[in-house]
Amino acid sequence: MSTDNVPGPIMNPRTQRGFLILADITGYTPFVAETELEHSQEILRRMLNSIISTLTPVFTLAEVEGDAVFVYSKDPQNNTNSTTDSNSRGRLADIVPDMIESLYYSFRDKRKSVNRAMTCECKACKMATTLDLKFIVHYGEYILNNVGGKTKPLGSCVNVAHRLLKNHVTETTGWKAYALFTKECLDHIKLNSTQLHSETETFDHIGTVETFSMDLDSMYRKFVDERVVYVTADEADFIVQRDFPVAPSLLWEWFNDPKMKTRWNDGSNWDILARPTGRLGRGATNHCVNSKVIERILDYRPFDYYTSSLGRGPVDFTLTCKFQSVGEGCRLTWYIKMNGFLPAGIKKPLTKLLFEKGMGVHKNLDRLLNIIEAEQLMEEV
Repeated sequence: MSTDNVPGPIMNPRTQRGFLILADITGYTPFVAETELEHSQEILRRMLNSIISTLTPVFTLAEVEGDAVFVYSKDPQNNTNSTTDSNSRGRLADIVPDMIESLYYSFRDKRKSVNRAMTCECKACKMATTLDLKFIVHYGEYILNNVGGKTKPLGSCVNVAHRLLKNHVTETTGWKAYALFTKECLDHIKLNSTQLHSETETFDHIGTVETFSMDLDSMYRKFVDERVVYVTADEADFIVQRDFPVAPSLLWEWFNDPKMKTRWNDGSNWDILARPTGRLGRGATNHCVNSKVIERILDYRPFDYYTSSLGRGPVDFTLTCKFQSVGEGCRLTWYIKMNGFLPAGIKKPLTKLLFEKGMGVHKNLDRLLNIIEAEQLMEEV
Protein backbone atom coordinates (compact mmCIF):
# COMPACT_ATOMS: atom_id res chain seq x y z
CA MET A 1 0.00 0.00 0.00
CA SER A 2 1.44 3.33 -1.06
CA THR A 3 1.90 6.01 1.58
CA ASP A 4 3.13 8.67 -0.80
CA ASN A 5 1.14 11.87 -1.20
CA VAL A 6 1.78 13.29 -4.63
CA PRO A 7 1.05 17.05 -4.57
CA GLY A 8 -1.55 18.36 -6.99
CA PRO A 9 -3.44 21.63 -7.34
CA ILE A 10 -4.34 22.85 -3.87
CA MET A 11 -8.12 22.80 -3.37
CA ASN A 12 -8.17 24.38 0.07
CA PRO A 13 -4.85 25.69 1.41
CA ARG A 14 -6.32 26.46 4.83
CA THR A 15 -4.89 24.20 7.50
CA GLN A 16 -7.54 22.04 9.13
CA ARG A 17 -7.46 19.87 12.21
CA GLY A 18 -9.32 16.60 12.41
CA PHE A 19 -9.39 12.84 12.54
CA LEU A 20 -7.73 10.50 10.07
CA ILE A 21 -8.92 6.88 10.12
CA LEU A 22 -7.68 3.83 8.25
CA ALA A 23 -9.85 0.71 8.39
CA ASP A 24 -7.64 -2.13 7.17
CA ILE A 25 -8.77 -5.68 6.40
CA THR A 26 -6.17 -8.03 7.88
CA GLY A 27 -5.29 -11.38 6.40
CA TYR A 28 -6.05 -10.10 2.92
CA THR A 29 -2.71 -11.00 1.28
CA PRO A 30 -2.76 -14.76 2.03
CA PHE A 31 -6.51 -14.80 1.39
CA VAL A 32 -6.05 -13.54 -2.18
CA ALA A 33 -2.92 -15.60 -2.81
CA GLU A 34 -4.51 -18.89 -1.76
CA THR A 35 -8.06 -18.56 -3.13
CA GLU A 36 -9.99 -18.14 -6.36
CA LEU A 37 -9.51 -14.56 -7.57
CA GLU A 38 -13.08 -13.86 -8.71
CA HIS A 39 -14.69 -14.93 -5.45
CA SER A 40 -12.02 -13.36 -3.24
CA GLN A 41 -12.44 -9.99 -4.97
CA GLU A 42 -16.22 -10.15 -4.65
CA ILE A 43 -15.93 -10.89 -0.92
CA LEU A 44 -13.46 -8.04 -0.49
CA ARG A 45 -15.70 -5.65 -2.44
CA ARG A 46 -18.69 -6.41 -0.18
CA MET A 47 -16.59 -5.90 2.95
CA LEU A 48 -15.15 -2.59 1.74
CA ASN A 49 -18.58 -1.30 0.71
CA SER A 50 -19.94 -2.15 4.15
CA ILE A 51 -17.05 -0.27 5.83
CA ILE A 52 -17.55 2.77 3.59
CA SER A 53 -21.32 2.91 4.14
CA THR A 54 -20.81 2.89 7.93
CA LEU A 55 -18.09 5.55 8.04
CA THR A 56 -19.12 8.03 5.38
CA PRO A 57 -22.21 9.55 6.99
CA VAL A 58 -19.81 11.19 9.44
CA PHE A 59 -16.41 11.01 7.72
CA THR A 60 -15.37 11.88 4.18
CA LEU A 61 -13.96 9.12 1.99
CA ALA A 62 -10.45 10.00 0.83
CA GLU A 63 -9.61 6.76 -0.94
CA VAL A 64 -9.95 3.00 -1.03
CA GLU A 65 -6.38 1.78 -0.84
CA GLY A 66 -6.43 -1.88 -1.85
CA ASP A 67 -7.63 -3.61 1.30
CA ALA A 68 -8.08 -0.45 3.37
CA VAL A 69 -10.52 2.47 3.57
CA PHE A 70 -9.06 5.91 4.34
CA VAL A 71 -11.44 8.57 5.68
CA TYR A 72 -11.03 11.95 7.30
CA SER A 73 -13.13 14.57 9.03
CA LYS A 74 -12.51 17.94 10.52
CA ASP A 75 -13.37 18.41 14.18
CA PRO A 76 -16.06 21.13 14.42
CA GLN A 77 -14.69 22.21 17.79
CA ASN A 78 -11.36 23.08 16.18
CA ASN A 79 -12.62 24.83 13.03
CA THR A 80 -14.08 28.14 14.06
CA ASN A 81 -15.86 28.78 10.79
CA SER A 82 -17.88 25.55 11.10
CA THR A 83 -20.64 26.81 13.40
CA THR A 84 -23.27 24.71 11.68
CA ASP A 85 -21.26 21.51 11.97
CA SER A 86 -20.55 22.26 15.60
CA ASN A 87 -24.24 22.69 16.39
CA SER A 88 -25.49 19.73 14.39
CA ARG A 89 -22.86 17.16 15.22
CA GLY A 90 -21.76 18.12 18.70
CA ARG A 91 -18.30 16.90 19.56
CA LEU A 92 -17.34 14.50 16.80
CA ALA A 93 -14.66 13.15 19.14
CA ASP A 94 -17.32 11.69 21.41
CA ILE A 95 -18.57 9.23 18.80
CA VAL A 96 -15.27 8.12 17.23
CA PRO A 97 -14.94 5.09 19.58
CA ASP A 98 -18.65 4.27 19.09
CA MET A 99 -18.21 4.42 15.33
CA ILE A 100 -15.28 2.00 15.40
CA GLU A 101 -16.95 -0.45 17.77
CA SER A 102 -20.21 -0.39 15.81
CA LEU A 103 -18.37 -0.99 12.55
CA TYR A 104 -16.33 -3.86 13.95
CA TYR A 105 -19.31 -5.56 15.60
CA SER A 106 -21.25 -5.30 12.33
CA PHE A 107 -18.23 -6.71 10.45
CA ARG A 108 -18.07 -9.71 12.80
CA ASP A 109 -21.82 -10.31 12.69
CA LYS A 110 -21.81 -10.29 8.91
CA ARG A 111 -18.78 -12.55 8.77
CA LYS A 112 -20.55 -15.02 11.03
CA SER A 113 -23.79 -14.89 9.03
CA VAL A 114 -21.91 -15.46 5.76
CA ASN A 115 -20.29 -18.54 7.23
CA ARG A 116 -23.63 -19.96 8.42
CA ALA A 117 -25.37 -19.28 5.10
CA MET A 118 -22.47 -20.44 2.95
CA THR A 119 -23.39 -22.86 0.18
CA CYS A 120 -20.40 -22.27 -2.09
CA GLU A 121 -17.61 -24.79 -1.55
CA CYS A 122 -14.80 -22.69 -3.08
CA LYS A 123 -11.75 -21.92 -0.97
CA ALA A 124 -12.38 -18.18 -1.00
CA CYS A 125 -15.79 -18.54 0.65
CA LYS A 126 -14.45 -21.00 3.20
CA MET A 127 -11.51 -18.73 4.10
CA ALA A 128 -13.60 -15.54 4.39
CA THR A 129 -13.87 -16.05 8.16
CA THR A 130 -10.06 -15.71 8.47
CA LEU A 131 -10.29 -12.03 7.50
CA ASP A 132 -10.39 -9.47 10.28
CA LEU A 133 -10.28 -5.72 10.76
CA LYS A 134 -7.94 -3.20 12.38
CA PHE A 135 -8.14 0.57 12.70
CA ILE A 136 -5.54 3.32 12.82
CA VAL A 137 -6.91 6.54 14.30
CA HIS A 138 -4.84 9.71 14.31
CA TYR A 139 -5.58 13.39 14.90
CA GLY A 140 -3.69 16.39 13.56
CA GLU A 141 -3.27 19.07 10.94
CA TYR A 142 -3.68 18.65 7.19
CA ILE A 143 -4.69 20.55 4.08
CA LEU A 144 -6.96 19.31 1.31
CA ASN A 145 -5.21 18.70 -1.98
CA ASN A 146 -6.30 17.47 -5.41
CA VAL A 147 -4.51 14.18 -6.12
CA GLY A 148 -5.31 12.59 -9.46
CA GLY A 149 -8.69 14.30 -9.58
CA LYS A 150 -9.58 13.29 -6.01
CA THR A 151 -9.62 15.55 -2.98
CA LYS A 152 -7.42 14.06 -0.28
CA PRO A 153 -5.86 15.26 2.97
CA LEU A 154 -2.16 16.04 2.71
CA GLY A 155 0.41 16.49 5.46
CA SER A 156 2.79 14.78 7.84
CA CYS A 157 -0.13 13.50 9.93
CA VAL A 158 -1.40 11.59 6.90
CA ASN A 159 2.01 9.96 6.56
CA VAL A 160 2.05 9.07 10.26
CA ALA A 161 -1.35 7.36 10.01
CA HIS A 162 -0.24 5.26 7.04
CA ARG A 163 3.11 4.35 8.57
CA LEU A 164 1.28 3.07 11.65
CA LEU A 165 -0.30 0.33 9.57
CA LYS A 166 3.04 -1.39 10.16
CA ASN A 167 3.22 -1.57 13.94
CA HIS A 168 4.12 -4.03 16.70
CA VAL A 169 0.70 -4.49 18.31
CA THR A 170 0.07 -8.01 16.98
CA GLU A 171 3.67 -9.02 17.66
CA THR A 172 3.44 -7.80 21.26
CA THR A 173 -0.13 -8.79 22.17
CA GLY A 174 -1.18 -11.44 19.66
CA TRP A 175 -4.21 -9.36 18.70
CA LYS A 176 -5.33 -9.52 15.07
CA ALA A 177 -8.29 -7.17 15.44
CA TYR A 178 -7.60 -3.92 17.21
CA ALA A 179 -8.06 -0.16 17.15
CA LEU A 180 -4.84 1.84 17.51
CA PHE A 181 -5.12 5.44 18.69
CA THR A 182 -2.23 7.87 18.71
CA LYS A 183 -1.58 10.01 21.76
CA GLU A 184 -2.72 13.06 19.77
CA CYS A 185 -6.02 11.30 19.05
CA LEU A 186 -6.49 10.05 22.60
CA ASP A 187 -6.24 13.63 23.85
CA HIS A 188 -9.44 14.42 21.92
CA ILE A 189 -11.64 11.39 22.58
CA LYS A 190 -13.14 9.89 25.71
CA LEU A 191 -11.14 6.74 26.37
CA ASN A 192 -9.40 5.66 29.56
CA SER A 193 -5.77 5.08 28.55
CA THR A 194 -5.16 2.82 31.57
CA GLN A 195 -7.45 0.23 29.95
CA LEU A 196 -5.51 0.27 26.68
CA HIS A 197 -2.28 -1.35 25.53
CA SER A 198 0.39 1.33 25.22
CA GLU A 199 3.34 1.10 22.84
CA THR A 200 5.83 3.42 21.21
CA GLU A 201 6.55 3.08 17.49
CA THR A 202 9.62 4.60 15.83
CA PHE A 203 9.86 5.54 12.16
CA ASP A 204 12.56 7.11 10.01
CA HIS A 205 11.98 10.81 9.29
CA ILE A 206 9.07 10.83 11.77
CA GLY A 207 10.54 9.81 15.10
CA THR A 208 8.57 8.20 17.93
CA VAL A 209 4.79 7.90 18.01
CA GLU A 210 3.01 7.01 21.25
CA THR A 211 0.06 4.66 20.65
CA PHE A 212 -2.77 3.13 22.67
CA SER A 213 -4.69 0.10 21.40
CA MET A 214 -7.84 -1.83 22.31
CA ASP A 215 -8.53 -5.49 21.60
CA LEU A 216 -11.64 -5.50 19.40
CA ASP A 217 -12.00 -9.29 19.39
CA SER A 218 -12.34 -9.49 23.19
CA MET A 219 -14.74 -6.55 23.14
CA TYR A 220 -16.88 -8.29 20.54
CA ARG A 221 -16.98 -11.50 22.58
CA LYS A 222 -18.08 -9.51 25.64
CA PHE A 223 -20.64 -7.71 23.48
CA VAL A 224 -22.13 -11.06 22.40
CA ASP A 225 -22.14 -12.48 25.94
CA GLU A 226 -23.73 -9.48 27.65
CA ARG A 227 -27.40 -9.70 28.50
CA VAL A 228 -29.57 -7.91 25.97
CA VAL A 229 -32.04 -5.41 27.40
CA TYR A 230 -34.61 -4.63 24.74
CA VAL A 231 -38.25 -3.59 25.00
CA THR A 232 -40.16 -5.25 22.14
CA ALA A 233 -43.27 -3.94 20.45
CA ASP A 234 -45.37 -6.55 22.28
CA GLU A 235 -43.94 -5.48 25.66
CA ALA A 236 -44.30 -1.74 25.07
CA ASP A 237 -47.08 0.27 26.69
CA PHE A 238 -46.54 3.11 24.22
CA ILE A 239 -44.71 3.37 20.88
CA VAL A 240 -43.49 6.55 19.20
CA GLN A 241 -42.11 6.57 15.66
CA ARG A 242 -40.68 9.37 13.52
CA ASP A 243 -38.54 9.63 10.36
CA PHE A 244 -35.59 12.03 10.14
CA PRO A 245 -33.53 13.08 7.06
CA VAL A 246 -30.14 12.09 8.53
CA ALA A 247 -28.17 8.88 8.86
CA PRO A 248 -28.56 6.82 12.09
CA SER A 249 -25.02 7.68 13.21
CA LEU A 250 -25.87 11.41 13.11
CA LEU A 251 -29.32 11.10 14.68
CA TRP A 252 -27.70 9.01 17.44
CA GLU A 253 -25.88 12.09 18.73
CA TRP A 254 -29.09 14.07 19.13
CA PHE A 255 -30.37 11.48 21.61
CA ASN A 256 -27.14 10.59 23.41
CA ASP A 257 -25.29 13.88 23.78
CA PRO A 258 -26.83 15.69 26.80
CA LYS A 259 -26.18 19.15 25.36
CA MET A 260 -27.75 18.26 22.03
CA LYS A 261 -30.72 16.61 23.75
CA THR A 262 -31.32 19.80 25.72
CA ARG A 263 -31.63 21.79 22.47
CA TRP A 264 -34.73 19.97 21.30
CA ASN A 265 -36.23 18.71 24.58
CA ASP A 266 -38.25 21.75 25.64
CA GLY A 267 -37.77 22.86 29.23
CA SER A 268 -34.98 20.37 29.90
CA ASN A 269 -31.37 20.82 30.93
CA TRP A 270 -29.58 17.51 30.52
CA ASP A 271 -26.17 16.93 32.05
CA ILE A 272 -23.72 14.06 32.62
CA LEU A 273 -24.11 12.31 35.97
CA ALA A 274 -21.69 9.34 35.73
CA ARG A 275 -19.42 7.65 33.19
CA PRO A 276 -17.98 4.48 34.82
CA THR A 277 -15.87 3.65 31.75
CA GLY A 278 -15.00 7.27 30.99
CA ARG A 279 -17.50 7.50 28.14
CA LEU A 280 -21.14 6.88 27.35
CA GLY A 281 -22.18 3.24 27.43
CA ARG A 282 -23.80 0.57 29.59
CA GLY A 283 -23.95 1.81 33.19
CA ALA A 284 -23.62 5.51 32.33
CA THR A 285 -26.15 7.95 33.76
CA ASN A 286 -27.49 11.38 32.76
CA HIS A 287 -29.84 13.65 34.63
CA CYS A 288 -32.12 16.53 33.81
CA VAL A 289 -31.27 19.37 36.16
CA ASN A 290 -34.71 20.94 35.76
CA SER A 291 -36.99 17.92 36.17
CA LYS A 292 -34.64 15.79 38.32
CA VAL A 293 -35.26 12.85 35.96
CA ILE A 294 -32.45 10.27 35.95
CA GLU A 295 -31.56 8.32 32.79
CA ARG A 296 -29.51 5.13 33.23
CA ILE A 297 -28.15 3.29 30.17
CA LEU A 298 -28.99 -0.44 30.40
CA ASP A 299 -27.95 -1.58 26.92
CA TYR A 300 -25.92 0.33 24.35
CA ARG A 301 -25.49 -0.79 20.73
CA PRO A 302 -24.36 2.14 18.55
CA PHE A 303 -25.91 2.97 16.05
CA ASP A 304 -28.59 0.31 16.27
CA TYR A 305 -30.37 0.92 19.57
CA TYR A 306 -29.95 1.80 23.21
CA THR A 307 -32.14 0.95 26.19
CA SER A 308 -32.39 3.12 29.27
CA SER A 309 -34.39 3.47 32.44
CA LEU A 310 -36.00 6.86 32.81
CA GLY A 311 -37.77 8.19 35.84
CA ARG A 312 -38.05 10.17 39.01
CA GLY A 313 -39.34 8.89 42.32
CA PRO A 314 -41.92 6.06 42.07
CA VAL A 315 -42.59 6.53 38.34
CA ASP A 316 -40.08 4.65 36.22
CA PHE A 317 -39.95 3.57 32.58
CA THR A 318 -37.75 1.31 30.46
CA LEU A 319 -37.28 2.74 27.00
CA THR A 320 -35.64 1.20 23.92
CA CYS A 321 -34.68 3.71 21.24
CA LYS A 322 -34.25 2.00 17.86
CA PHE A 323 -32.46 3.57 14.87
CA GLN A 324 -33.19 2.09 11.44
CA SER A 325 -31.89 3.21 8.04
CA VAL A 326 -34.73 4.15 5.69
CA GLY A 327 -33.53 5.35 2.30
CA GLU A 328 -31.10 8.20 3.00
CA GLY A 329 -32.63 8.90 6.41
CA CYS A 330 -33.37 7.22 9.71
CA ARG A 331 -36.55 5.88 11.30
CA LEU A 332 -36.56 6.39 15.04
CA THR A 333 -38.80 4.14 17.16
CA TRP A 334 -39.27 4.41 20.92
CA TYR A 335 -40.62 1.33 22.69
CA ILE A 336 -41.70 2.53 26.14
CA LYS A 337 -42.69 0.27 29.03
CA MET A 338 -43.91 1.47 32.43
CA ASN A 339 -42.32 -0.51 35.24
CA GLY A 340 -44.40 -1.73 38.17
CA PHE A 341 -47.38 -3.97 38.77
CA LEU A 342 -50.26 -1.92 37.43
CA PRO A 343 -52.54 -3.81 35.01
CA ALA A 344 -52.02 -3.20 31.28
CA GLY A 345 -55.42 -1.50 31.07
CA ILE A 346 -54.05 1.26 33.31
CA LYS A 347 -50.38 1.34 32.28
CA LYS A 348 -50.96 1.82 28.55
CA PRO A 349 -53.22 4.90 28.70
CA LEU A 350 -51.24 6.35 31.61
CA THR A 351 -47.93 5.98 29.75
CA LYS A 352 -49.44 7.56 26.63
CA LEU A 353 -50.78 10.46 28.71
CA LEU A 354 -47.48 11.09 30.52
CA PHE A 355 -45.36 11.07 27.35
CA GLU A 356 -47.77 12.94 25.08
CA LYS A 357 -49.14 15.54 27.49
CA GLY A 358 -46.65 15.59 30.33
CA MET A 359 -43.39 15.33 28.35
CA GLY A 360 -44.68 16.66 25.02
CA VAL A 361 -42.91 13.92 23.08
CA HIS A 362 -44.48 14.75 19.71
CA LYS A 363 -43.82 18.49 20.03
CA ASN A 364 -40.22 17.79 21.02
CA LEU A 365 -39.65 15.49 18.06
CA ASP A 366 -41.22 18.13 15.80
CA ARG A 367 -38.75 20.63 17.23
CA LEU A 368 -35.83 18.28 16.59
CA LEU A 369 -36.95 17.73 12.99
CA ASN A 370 -37.17 21.50 12.45
CA ILE A 371 -33.66 22.01 13.89
CA ILE A 372 -32.17 19.30 11.68
CA GLU A 373 -33.87 20.61 8.53
CA ALA A 374 -32.83 24.20 9.29
CA GLU A 375 -29.20 23.22 9.78
CA GLN A 376 -29.23 21.19 6.58
CA LEU A 377 -30.40 24.30 4.72
CA MET A 378 -27.58 26.34 6.31
CA GLU A 379 -25.04 23.75 5.18
CA GLU A 380 -26.31 24.03 1.62
CA VAL A 381 -25.87 27.83 1.53
